[in-house]
Amino acid sequence: MEFKLRGTNLVGIELIVNSVSLPVEELKGFLKEKKELLRGSRLVISLINCSLKVEDVKEVVEFFKTIDGICFCGFKTNIQRNREICSALGIPCDMIHEPEGSKKIEKHREVQVIRGTLRSGDRIVFPGDIIIMGDVNPGAEIEAGGSVYVMGSLRGTVKAGVGKNDGEVRAMFFQAPRLEVCGKELTFDRTEKFVNFRVRIKDGKFIINPKQGSGTNGG
Repeated sequence: MEFKLRGTNLVGIELIVNSVSLPVEELKGFLKEKKELLRGSRLVISLINCSLKVEDVKEVVEFFKTIDGICFCGFKTNIQRNREICSALGIPCDMIHEPEGSKKIEKHREVQVIRGTLRSGDRIVFPGDIIIMGDVNPGAEIEAGGSVYVMGSLRGTVKAGVGKNDGEVRAMFFQAPRLEVCGKELTFDRTEKFVNFRVRIKDGKFIINPKQGSGTNGG
């Protein structure tokens, strides 16, 4: 079994598993081997076409409790059943967005995929959805006519759903002072941090998941 690590730095690391089922023992051995490399990181396990079992999830969670210096932040998956299992156990799990051929995104809707990190001074403007396969650092800006999906840390400025009545922003990790969705501004205390962050507009109001945090509607 081959595992792949992806991440721009030790702040956020993604461990990709491409298997029909979760090889728990092999996974534990790999993590023990890479323990020093991963020390100080926030780790997410991405499951590609891999079905979870309740006992596997519990064993992985218990294993991470025995490893110092690695913060396990949950799973990403392209299988809805996996997310339901994790949700029932109280484990963070986000759906993987697959722009090419994905039924989750309307066929007529344009999607731009950025494979890398946006750094301070970078600015992306696009009329459709934007997917960032990395981080959005402070000082970076995104402006999208559709939704914005960040597979890493979002700490920069985002405007989503520009000129539209619907849109959302999702990020594996979120810590930014403000964002804007469909012309409405949401502000946060600089100390607030979210894992598996999602904000969207419904009936003109913000809906935020996870619910903890003191975001305020400025618009």
